[in-house]
Amino acid sequence: MSLASNAQLLWKVTGRDTCKPSYLFGTIHLETSKYIDSVPGLRDAISSVDAVYGEIQMDSLTDNDVMMRAAKNLIAPPDSTIDKLLTKEEYQLVDSVVNSYFMGMVSLETLSKLKPVALSGQLGVMQMKKYFPKQLGLNDVIDVAVQAAGRELGKRIGGLETTEMQINMLYGTPLDVQAQELVNFCRMDNDIINYSKELCDAYHAQDLDMLEKLFLLEEVGEDEMTNEIIEKLAYERNRRWMNTITEIIPRESMLVAVGAGHLVGKDGLIELLRRDGYTVEPVTLK
Repeated sequence: MSLASNAQLLWKVTGRDTCKPSYLFGTIHLETSKYIDSVPGLRDAISSVDAVYGEIQMDSLTDNDVMMRAAKNLIAPPDSTIDKLLTKEEYQLVDSVVNSYFMGMVSLETLSKLKPVALSGQLGVMQMKKYFPKQLGLNDVIDVAVQAAGRELGKRIGGLETTEMQINMLYGTPLDVQAQELVNFCRMDNDIINYSKELCDAYHAQDLDMLEKLFLLEEVGEDEMTNEIIEKLAYERNRRWMNTITEIIPRESMLVAVGAGHLVGKDGLIELLRRDGYTVEPVTLK
């Protein structure tokens, strides 16, 4: 799907059985609350709808029960710690990347009881702090800010997924698969940094064409693993989210703020809604 001159972050959904216009807004987790005012029409859209939805309801992340369940999922079984999942060469590679980000203060041996995906996430956070210092952390990402803006206006706030679903998605992958993803992350350390910078540049240009190419990993070519990642992390979830969206918009207008990667592609939310008979068009202000 090429979006060409319609490249936008904010899209209006009308037609079929909508009670009044609803909206899709593409976010990026490397952007802060300040960017809300850089998207023409976004605050007006938030003001006009009845409900604001994100991938999850962000304030649920501070719930003690949720935090405890997440913490339990960080630790690997004793027979499947990182040192047992990696070859000697792989272990040395991951250890060198850990040392580079923790400045030698923490070693892989100290972190080896973590599930590989938990270590990948921690390394991602350290990478973000090093190369994207303007990112202020969980409480200031744009996803949180959009929901906060809706809450201040008295809008109903909701999530397309529960935190339990996201925990299962993140930590439920087989540990050997997690281990290989950790190794790949470390092998591609510099490439990931460059990729993230390209992603931010495309987002700030509000160039959904380029975001589509980056999110769908077109620069690495299609292969089985790439397709599986896109299917699991994007398309499968999009199809599930459609059930919630199409149930709500006949009776209540909503703004759906999700990662911009969920808007694009053959089973992105834009195409899924269009195939379902809705009119989806970019919001442009004269």
